[in-house]
Amino acid sequence: MASVTTDVIGGKIAVARQNAQILYSELQKSYMALQDASLSEVLANVQPIPPRRYLRLYNTLKGHRDKIAQVKWDHSSRRIVLACQDGFMIIWDAITGLKLQAIPLENSWVLCCAYSPSGRLVALAGLDNKCLIYKVNIPEPGEPITSQPGSFELSELSKPYRAGPGAHAAYVSACEFLDENKILTASGDMTIALWDTQRGIRSYEFLGHTGDVLLMLARPSQNTFMSSGADGLVKVWDIREKGPVMSCNILKTDVNDIADFQDGNSFVAGADDGICKLFDLRSECELARFELLAQFAPAKNTTTITTPLHSHFDTPGVVSLDLSRSKRILYACYADYGCIAWDVLKNEIIESIGVGSGCHSGRISQVAVSADGEGLATASWDLMIKVWST
Repeated sequence: MASVTTDVIGGKIAVARQNAQILYSELQKSYMALQDASLSEVLANVQPIPPRRYLRLYNTLKGHRDKIAQVKWDHSSRRIVLACQDGFMIIWDAITGLKLQAIPLENSWVLCCAYSPSGRLVALAGLDNKCLIYKVNIPEPGEPITSQPGSFELSELSKPYRAGPGAHAAYVSACEFLDENKILTASGDMTIALWDTQRGIRSYEFLGHTGDVLLMLARPSQNTFMSSGADGLVKVWDIREKGPVMSCNILKTDVNDIADFQDGNSFVAGADDGICKLFDLRSECELARFELLAQFAPAKNTTTITTPLHSHFDTPGVVSLDLSRSKRILYACYADYGCIAWDVLKNEIIESIGVGSGCHSGRISQVAVSADGEGLATASWDLMIKVWST
């Protein structure tokens, strides 16, 4: 009887999702009908960025022995923290290439990491449904960095589901600090939690996604954050509100990464279908899309035989992306074609990063731009991190 009831409820949920998708599509058509100009038309007189190699290899960070799950810069743009599945979280000096601290992990199956605004705390989380926070001492110039003894855990994450004020029932896919005392965690159980790091307890739970929450992007100064998930939605949240303040249905596949603009009015989302979309929150519509396949596909008015090169881009899923400090350049990592730099205003490819002789020998899985915009880090399946600069 219980299984029959579960099947009935599951069927109703599936129908409701289909109806919601139809309504979202109708809304999108209405928004598109109101657009009186396209981004390319408005920016027709803007000069493009000439395509050539701008970034040069500055440093190579070696030392990990397994897959690097995530790369994060601190706010000083000097240190990098890495979440790696070799059992260590390493803090690097991006300028000298030295290891500043290697923190042994209780569980090697990590998925994400985060730096606090002050740089005194680092967090990581993963498949064990936990988020661990480590205290790190900030050294004086020229002195080595050291960690304080032990770490503390957001305790309720390890409790049985619903045992406390809502513990995560699945893997923790993302974590982001709002300040030294608040951290957000997103999970495969379709929830996002706000935690008090001083007490190690959950302060609030955010509900709204109908699939795994895959990523978060915090805006601490505005008390807001964004999330993306396997339901194809990007949601904007205010920590002072119970539900999402805006929901954007922009993709039909998993939204793997998002990057926003400084004004908070626009963002770029990348997904499994290989498309990056520039979305405006004020008009609630798509402004531009960046398709790698379209750049290499034959022209519509020409007859040609499909080449292996063209076939290679059939499913170039976007796995990671970030924006330059000026927000003019979009850096997107594709599953099978490395890191591509796009001119956001002209929708043109500027350069390819980390591909070629002397570069990464494996798939590039992560890209991250430093806060000052002077450095760009790429992580690869070759177990190395490369730092690039002009």
